[in-house]
Amino acid sequence: MEILKFDESGSSSRPRKPSGRGAILVAFVAVVFGAGTALASGTLTVNEGADIELAQGVTQTTQCDTSVRISLESALEINAGEESKFYLSKINVSGISDNCLTKTLRLKVYNAAGDQKSFCKTTSTADTGCSEDLLGTYIQGQPTEVTGGTSEDNTLSFTLSKILEIVNATTAKNITIETIS
Repeated sequence: MEILKFDESGSSSRPRKPSGRGAILVAFVAVVFGAGTALASGTLTVNEGADIELAQGVTQTTQCDTSVRISLESALEINAGEESKFYLSKINVSGISDNCLTKTLRLKVYNAAGDQKSFCKTTSTADTGCSEDLLGTYIQGQPTEVTGGTSEDNTLSFTLSKILEIVNATTAKNITIETIS
């Protein structure tokens, strides 16, 4: 009984015929590589160096201050026979640089889940600077220069109607400030 066989003598299988599939595959890869190189060697010019409109609008982002302080004030409403409720009543932005005095700043309020909240009144006796978009409300205005102070003492304050009830700390979790103009 033979366990290991190191020579080819007495092999029972027939030798394989060379196949043309390998040669076809190599030729195909060579053609694809050659065509890709030929096509990529040219220079592609789009719109001759001018701006490209992608139908998404154009915007410029500017930042007039890198460090401001934002404080929120709440008001307690007590009605006989009902539970007392806290409402967002004022937003103060302080420490605004002189660079922002000619800019319009827009403030939006978000809850902890990242949803924009409606927090100011837009109808009849609307809150000053309050507007509405598809997701909620926002307020905007220009900072007030503090005379006799430093260039970082300017403020922007908004007094709000009782719109956004403060249920817990996640109700008004984040405030964004956007420089509009």
